Amino acid sequence: MITPSFTVSQDDEFLYIKVMISNIRFSAQAIEMVVDDNVFIFSLAPYYLRLRFSNSLIDDERSHSEFVPHEECISVKIPKLNTGEFFKDLDLTAKLLARLNEPTATPSQANIAQSGTGAIKRPLIEEVGSTTETYEHDLQKIEQEAEDFNWEVEQKLPELMGGVSDTAKLTQTTYGFNNQYSGMLEMSLSNGNDINDLSSPDTLDVDARIMERMINENIKFDPEYYANDYLTAKYFPEDTNIKEILDWKLPMKKLFLKFQQSKHNGETQNEFVDIEFDKEETERMNNLPRKSYLVDDLKSLYYTIVCILYSYSYELRSNMGETTVESGWVVGKVTPQISCLDTQLIQSNNQTETSMLRVLVLTMTRRSLCYPLIRDFNLVQKTWEDVYYTLRCGKRGILKTLLAARELFRFHDVYYIYCKVLLDDLCSWTLRDDGCNERILRNLSHELKKEFEALKKKDIGFEKIMNPPTEEQQAEGVEGELEFINLEDIEELAEESYAMQQ
Repeated sequence: MITPSFTVSQDDEFLYIKVMISNIRFSAQAIEMVVDDNVFIFSLAPYYLRLRFSNSLIDDERSHSEFVPHEECISVKIPKLNTGEFFKDLDLTAKLLARLNEPTATPSQANIAQSGTGAIKRPLIEEVGSTTETYEHDLQKIEQEAEDFNWEVEQKLPELMGGVSDTAKLTQTTYGFNNQYSGMLEMSLSNGNDINDLSSPDTLDVDARIMERMINENIKFDPEYYANDYLTAKYFPEDTNIKEILDWKLPMKKLFLKFQQSKHNGETQNEFVDIEFDKEETERMNNLPRKSYLVDDLKSLYYTIVCILYSYSYELRSNMGETTVESGWVVGKVTPQISCLDTQLIQSNNQTETSMLRVLVLTMTRRSLCYPLIRDFNLVQKTWEDVYYTLRCGKRGILKTLLAARELFRFHDVYYIYCKVLLDDLCSWTLRDDGCNERILRNLSHELKKEFEALKKKDIGFEKIMNPPTEEQQAEGVEGELEFINLEDIEELAEESYAMQQ
């Protein structure tokens, strides 16, 4: 069966559903439709559509359906059970597609629409104890849990030595969304996956991934590169467009500030920013997986969202609102959940850090000073500000950004694998009512802002060999010593070097 394209609109009394059917012959007797509480079902071979709304409908003599030839659609009008009730998210068509455990239109439930009246018949048999009550109870539970959500590092007891064999550890290697994938990266590596930063992504355990990530960051960071960008931006701004990049305004920020002003002036009663999706974005949402998720670690999904928002915003700001053919590589490389399959971000034996948001801010800042073309601390700060405003735009703002980031990978010959293991499910989960939570997002945005506003240059450090041994020393077996150097130290050295040349 084919899921047809459709649109839904409303007024105070009715829902208006347009089901697009193209290039098929049919008769009115072939159409099956049913209204069951908040579920609408449409069937006309080869099309089948089942929608679930936020509120209840009713089928009575006011119901009507008709074929509109010039639009090639069947237009359906269904009364609301409670006149004046607002049905939310009607533009999120993918969200309306009903779940698997809901009733279906069968001959015992639905009558054929009559050509004369176009009335929609209610099912002859109704279920007692609808799943809607359970679903709403789950949403209330999530809302309650959101009140007490915290972002502290989870404390775990260390595993007993010898408790798990090496063979068992190999079989337990999982990654991606909710750690539910394994054995999917090998083929992409043979095809030239240059986003991957791991020596063996399908076998490394979580702590080994983190260790390799941090080692690679230390190797990749170039103090001279950072110092050059720092001095150029400060003393030779005409040789760079960094000022224009820093002055660029994120569209999400404009939307949020406009919303806040309207709310302050009493011009709107909406609780969240009204963000619209265009036709292409709607089609992308319709193609997302439609399934329920039993999430084991809810916080890691929010950390992943923040990391993707950051890496995408960094690339977007660097190109002043545009993306390039290299954008997929940059976003994937900077995002540890993609390049390093690292959803934990911190070692299991951590004894120092207490805030996961601080760990997240430090990790993303380090990576954005290692891989992108522009490596500037002021750009880092501006990007974190962009992430804050995107989070303040709620799940619609986040979903819009995630869909845009997903497009950088979706049609790539190699990078598409990251859609399969992470981005498709993450977008689908964000879209769901029981997925990304507005209250948690608001809490997350405020707590994240505290962390990145407290970020100092001296907090961003790398281990580097600052005084490498000479060839003679190397021949004698002398090795360079690793030194910890932070951005503040590098800038001081750069200033001294610049002053000596004047």
